[in-house]
Amino acid sequence: MPHPLEHVLHPRTIAVIGASSNPLKRGNRAIRTLASASYQGKIAPINPSGKDILGYTSYATLADVPYDIDLALVCTAAATVPEMIEQCGKKGVKGAIVLAGGFGEASEEGARLEREVVQVAKRYGVRIIGPNTSGMFSARTGCNASGWFNVPPGPIAMLSNSANVLLSLVTEFQFLGHSGVSVMLSVGNQSDIQFHEYLECVGTDPGTKAVLMYVEGFQNGPAFMQAAREVSRRKPIAMYAAGRTDMGKGAAKSHSGSLAGDYAVTRGVLRQSGVVLVTQSDHLQPVADALSLFPVMRGRRIAVVSEGGGPITMAAEAIAANGLVLATLSATTQAAIHAIVPAASAISNPVDAGGGTDPRVEYYGSIAKAILADPNIDGLLFVGYFGGYTTRYDDSVAAAEQAICRQLGDLMREHGKPVMVQTHYAHFKPESLSVLRQAGIPFHRHIEVAVQCLAAAAEYGEAKRRLDAAPIAAAMQVGVQPKAAQLLVQAKAQGRDLLEPEARAVLAAYGITVPASMLMRSEDDAAAVARQFGDARLAAKIVSKDILHKSDAGGVKLNVSGADALRAAFSGIVANARAYDRQAEIDSVLVTPMAAGGVEVIIGVTRDPQYGPVIMFGLGGVFVEVIRDVVFRSLPLSEADAQQMLQDLRYKQVLEGVRGAQAVNKAALVELLMKVSQVATLHPEIAEIDLNPVICHGDGYSVVDARMIVGPAATPSQA
Repeated sequence: MPHPLEHVLHPRTIAVIGASSNPLKRGNRAIRTLASASYQGKIAPINPSGKDILGYTSYATLADVPYDIDLALVCTAAATVPEMIEQCGKKGVKGAIVLAGGFGEASEEGARLEREVVQVAKRYGVRIIGPNTSGMFSARTGCNASGWFNVPPGPIAMLSNSANVLLSLVTEFQFLGHSGVSVMLSVGNQSDIQFHEYLECVGTDPGTKAVLMYVEGFQNGPAFMQAAREVSRRKPIAMYAAGRTDMGKGAAKSHSGSLAGDYAVTRGVLRQSGVVLVTQSDHLQPVADALSLFPVMRGRRIAVVSEGGGPITMAAEAIAANGLVLATLSATTQAAIHAIVPAASAISNPVDAGGGTDPRVEYYGSIAKAILADPNIDGLLFVGYFGGYTTRYDDSVAAAEQAICRQLGDLMREHGKPVMVQTHYAHFKPESLSVLRQAGIPFHRHIEVAVQCLAAAAEYGEAKRRLDAAPIAAAMQVGVQPKAAQLLVQAKAQGRDLLEPEARAVLAAYGITVPASMLMRSEDDAAAVARQFGDARLAAKIVSKDILHKSDAGGVKLNVSGADALRAAFSGIVANARAYDRQAEIDSVLVTPMAAGGVEVIIGVTRDPQYGPVIMFGLGGVFVEVIRDVVFRSLPLSEADAQQMLQDLRYKQVLEGVRGAQAVNKAALVELLMKVSQVATLHPEIAEIDLNPVICHGDGYSVVDARMIVGPAATPSQA
């Protein structure tokens, strides 16, 4: 079944409202760009004069057009737009591009006008692109309603918050001359159609092989994530997501909330949805282009071939920096390379085919064939001369080089492994590189860009495999536990957050192991607690709805043992708490055995205003907000998501055990993440969860401190 936006993004008929004979007007330029792209449908200029424009029959009103209209391009001022959309509705137009600015992005009055436009459109079922947009382009129908000439057609769909970013990318495609655009959209204010709907539509477009996006924010983050998960299974999405700054921390009450306001949330949830993120603008087009050409990459093991040590060294450093692996070639492959190039100075990987003499282009095809057949290798990178041998030497090598360029394309498809070429001669545009590109092999001038493309391919391969597996573990199979629900209802009725004993009880209700504990409500309870725990070293902590950060209030005593020490700890903790906040309501002091040593981690849940509920995992303890080695995923969580969270830490080696320390039980940690996901998913009334620290070791974990903030069941902003 066609997507509902099919005839909006690929219109068979288009009306230009505000068409003009003045070449300086957008209503004139729009018709000229449509004609220049050989638009396959009908063009209906709308102008009150009724005079023909640029050879096209013009109509005084939209109602006068004698055929149906799929898309209207509204080139008139903002104040006129509600009336123009009214006319579109009465005509039965499916969609309208509103070019004008002066709406919600400009003022409150503009926002009111924008709401009016949307109300009119919804009344008639007209879908709105924009307002405040530069337009759109569809290669399938030749519909260039972007206002820019010579948009090169190709396999990459481009969706952007910024028209200027699109223009920059179009000029890059024009300069390179070897790829192009299937669909291009400046989404504007997204007053009606939003990013996720555009993505769904281009995801079903047979002419689109990859999606390129520049995003400053989503109107509906969860809907976009769902769309991205579906589209990423079929084709890659490369995105530059703006906003790598700390925001929104003032309202957060827990460590989880205070760490959630930055780019880490965006990075985590989008990667979870299969999106490949880039952080440099000059990587966006190359990565999308390479992903449109590459087969799905199976791993991160790269082989490098060159004819000189310097480029090899630079490539090795870039590979390591991007999380790729310079894998060792098998003995069989090394023997094959030695037979091809007896004088090669290195054959284990990287392969230096120079061998101390001038390199010979004919080596490359045979070497590539041997390497791509090696099961230890997932991708191949050429660095150096290749592709420019005719420029480096002369035309006598042209036929041989071009034959190998064609061979590389065949080999890439035969073995299903990406091949990338970095060449010093990319800017010279020799004929060999045109042949290479026609064979489906991307090339770049700079090593760092070429390696970034391979890293993106590895990331997409991992994401696709994760998404193709069971997408979400059945978090809802475990029903709501009555004990947990009762505690939350009680806390909410009293207008407070859960006390730590209650938070521990909620965790236990869902099968999360929590240490044994007892409550002291007076010094008289010390003897009973001492009998219960014997000679064990104990931790004592204040329990108060008014004191969230216990250590700050002097509300924690560690390594307490025996009844006398417990009595002293109780009185000291209560005195410190009253000094910290004289109005604080003190419930009790919680006593629990000291946890065994291990790796301190933090697990938390917060409600992100854009993406909804997200779970955080990272290295914990008192310095968590300084180290900030945390990763985020949206909820509910799949087991593959939880496993990937452990892998995404910068200092993940700590989990493996360092300096003789025992490795943590990763299976138990993944299970804990999944169960916390269940708690948060089944209880949206929990605004934040903070388990910090959780001490992990070889036998499992100990939840040392647990907080749960109760609030309204927040939903992502739709504004």
